[in-house]
Amino acid sequence: MGRAPLASHVLCRDSGFDDFRERLNELFYPADVIPLSGADGPGGELRGARTEHITLGLMTYGQRTRVDPGRTPSHYHVNVVLRGAIEATTGRQELVATAGDAMVFPPTRQHRLMSCGDGARHLGIKIDRRLVEAELQALLGRPLQAPLDFAFGFDLTSAPGRSWRNTLDLLLTESDSTDGLIGQPAVQHHLERLLVSGLLLAQTHNYTDELLRPRPPAYPRTVRKAVDLVDAHPETPFTLGQLAQAAGVSARRLQEGFREHLGVTPMTYLRNVRLDRVHTDLLTGATGVTEAAGRWGFTHLSRFSAAYRSRFGVAPSETLAGATGQDRGER
Repeated sequence: MGRAPLASHVLCRDSGFDDFRERLNELFYPADVIPLSGADGPGGELRGARTEHITLGLMTYGQRTRVDPGRTPSHYHVNVVLRGAIEATTGRQELVATAGDAMVFPPTRQHRLMSCGDGARHLGIKIDRRLVEAELQALLGRPLQAPLDFAFGFDLTSAPGRSWRNTLDLLLTESDSTDGLIGQPAVQHHLERLLVSGLLLAQTHNYTDELLRPRPPAYPRTVRKAVDLVDAHPETPFTLGQLAQAAGVSARRLQEGFREHLGVTPMTYLRNVRLDRVHTDLLTGATGVTEAAGRWGFTHLSRFSAAYRSRFGVAPSETLAGATGQDRGER
């Protein structure tokens, strides 16, 4: 790129630390932003821009700084270090990233930038979780059966990594254009999906093997009938017998078909679809936990809560709090 990214979107420059902290929190979300060299020291420079589902930020630190957003259940994050060094953690993993390195933070684990060095600069890309998971489901051709979990370190020197960085540069360039096509919703959505699909194909995660191996044949007609029925009416209290009858096979044959093609039983598939629907409702912040659970067929709240935590890594109340801003740092 010919000039520094987001040159048309400077939010603060050469300001005090309090202003830097406030602007950073406004761009991303409330976080603990701690000066490690003194509160009276400089804050740094911040540039930022947004599309519908992605937030782009360029941070240059005026002193050694710690940034602790905690767990961010509604978003995935990618940090690309452009200058200096950044010490980061996610869950129990630690990484020191220098210029050219990148890190991916999933919403299911707590993450921190333990130390961003004086003069360090990095790009922060915040991506709506719903967009990432919807794109993965489209690539797989089926609903997710477990939360998406990326590897921490992201190799931008590999061919897929370089391609993804080129896509990021395109999005940054377009965001800097005052009269470009990114203002058109169709173009903006295309660039968002291009960045997300590239991330899913370039960075290792728990669905990588399935994404990259040759595609299996489409589901057999019997499995497809049961899947379509569940997807259309997951709130219905289906029994295994009812699904098998709708599919026109025996219960045992249906179970074998689901295990072979989806890796789960029909009833586990039904539960996972219900959990995904509840999760989507809670991310909007428009409904309470009990209401959402009941809407999608869960009648035993303690079992529902345990299943939700197992699938998404957080309690349903934490997802709701993050969506409504009731809990600091979306924790």
